[in-house]
Amino acid sequence: MKKKHLENFDKKGFIILKKFISKKEINEIFSQMSEILDFVLTKNSVKFKKSMSIDEKYFILKKYSKNLKGHFYDVIRILDSFNNLVYSNKITSIIKKLLNQKSVLITNHRLRTDHKKEKANLPLHQEVNNISTDSALIFCPFVKTNKKTGGICLIPSSHKFGWLKTNESHLSACDHKLGIPENILSNKEKNADYGNSIVKKLFTKENIFFPDLDPGDMLIFRSKIFHGSTNYVKKGLRWSLIANYHRIDKTPYLSNKDFKSTGMELGIPMRISQKNLKLMNTIV
Repeated sequence: MKKKHLENFDKKGFIILKKFISKKEINEIFSQMSEILDFVLTKNSVKFKKSMSIDEKYFILKKYSKNLKGHFYDVIRILDSFNNLVYSNKITSIIKKLLNQKSVLITNHRLRTDHKKEKANLPLHQEVNNISTDSALIFCPFVKTNKKTGGICLIPSSHKFGWLKTNESHLSACDHKLGIPENILSNKEKNADYGNSIVKKLFTKENIFFPDLDPGDMLIFRSKIFHGSTNYVKKGLRWSLIANYHRIDKTPYLSNKDFKSTGMELGIPMRISQKNLKLMNTIV
């Protein structure tokens, strides 16, 4: 990593590392996901061909059972190839330099599966309600993404204002009704009341930046920078690896004995409930 990366991370709030994740590493994850899909579809007697693309298998499973599609999505996070990458020294060594840390805490690592039939994109927001007050996030698409295809966007240097409270700060980002990138780009939020004059000045179409990312390019950005995404308009899935790397010295859960936590919900399946034990025989 070059000196300019450190400078841009502080000045602009993000950096882009081109061709950071290799085709081999991406293909290894795809191969393991395809293996899981083959098992799930075969076990449930769903018609498909092993030669089909992973996107085709995914949509077949989605059509057959939304629950099983959800189960497939959950277990991606505990695949060895996926975790080998997220926890790799290749990534963590760079994050540690950017955050000036010897160690980091890693949460919210997953592989997003956005597609045009299921809109699940986020309005412009800052990463609040996490275990730390300062972190670095990564976004690495496994397909090409840009403004035209639909993808991640952010407002450069917006992290310099710190945490900015708005009328919707108490809500989860997915529940925000304002700060929608498409609406800002089409001037539909010109008269919006964000409850914050700084945010009002930041949320303009001139300020929104869409990075042009090829498969394997990695975007790293600060948690305080405003970021969001637009709907993917291409065929298939927008596979995107994301993860959050936290500073230990900015984690109140570790420094404040009176800190109350509702738990670190990772969304990872760990145990089978008693009522489902009888179902175990169906996979023997």
